[in-house]
Amino acid sequence: MMNLRTLAASGALGLMSFAVACGPVGDPAVDDLESAPVAHGLSIVDMDEAAGKLVLKFEKDGRTITYDMRLGPKMETPPTPEELAANPELPTYQIDAQVLDANGQPFRMQMGGDAFIDASWAMPRVEGFDEAGRLADIRLMRDAVPAFRALELPEGLAELRLAGIEIGLGVDGLSEKPGAEIPANEAPVIGGGALAPQGLEFGGSAVVNWDYQIRNKAVALGLGDHTAVLLRGWSSSTNVVFTAASCNHGACAGASSMNTHCTMSGFRTDDGTHTRYFYSEPSGSTSQVSGGCSTEYAWDSGNNQHNCNDDAELQRDAIYNDSWQSTTAGPCSTRGFHNRSPGCH
Repeated sequence: MMNLRTLAASGALGLMSFAVACGPVGDPAVDDLESAPVAHGLSIVDMDEAAGKLVLKFEKDGRTITYDMRLGPKMETPPTPEELAANPELPTYQIDAQVLDANGQPFRMQMGGDAFIDASWAMPRVEGFDEAGRLADIRLMRDAVPAFRALELPEGLAELRLAGIEIGLGVDGLSEKPGAEIPANEAPVIGGGALAPQGLEFGGSAVVNWDYQIRNKAVALGLGDHTAVLLRGWSSSTNVVFTAASCNHGACAGASSMNTHCTMSGFRTDDGTHTRYFYSEPSGSTSQVSGGCSTEYAWDSGNNQHNCNDDAELQRDAIYNDSWQSTTAGPCSTRGFHNRSPGCH
């Protein structure tokens, strides 16, 4: 049986190959897309409306990042009409996404539902990158927002444009750590102006610490919460260099529309593998990488069913313990109404 670590490593290698070529060499359809100019440095690499697939490259200041996105079903907890009236850029469909650097290494991931639509996606080993470049690439997601706003897509893929906007707008809040004692000369710079603080390692950086945030927003007229989890990987220079978000059938943890419910106290030290359980391989199977409960979804989390709050509890515990969590027992088989967000460790 291939475990998560092995799967993550093989997935990262596959992603590196994918970033080099998204189709056969000489494929006219791919060549035409790659040469087609799109607004503000954004270009389409691969687009399949029937499959709900979109791959784009964004280039600025000599750097290139790649967005790989998949369109899922409608959200179980979509924005309200009032929220959409106030912000028509909010997605209403579940969307999987990963953003990769020029070497094909993913540094931002999100899972829309309980499992990746593309079963080959997996948590990567977050290592061997240029940290200053990684911080610049993270800021590129924010810089790409105007390009996504100007992007024209077929109607069937329009939600993916909104996902690109949402990912970019969420960048500035990725590194907040309430109560953390971070030396002033090593403060996170994701939202700042300098490229990198003094003392960064170049070319050989890796995640050394992990933590998470539970993010939420009120739903059902305040009678319940929609909840999702943001996993963060930190470098030795105390910079967030990798994030993975759950969305749990609604707004994603990295979305600007979500509030920070709580932040894990302190950090969990990486064990040298530079990857973390969150999107977990189900026990006894390598056919699908999951990130939530596999029981039936129900808004009220009834008998042997689950909702977003149960998913968030599973994800929280997987991150903290760095171990696989059952997707059918525990919070995934809650009996009774589970309407509020779980707390943090």
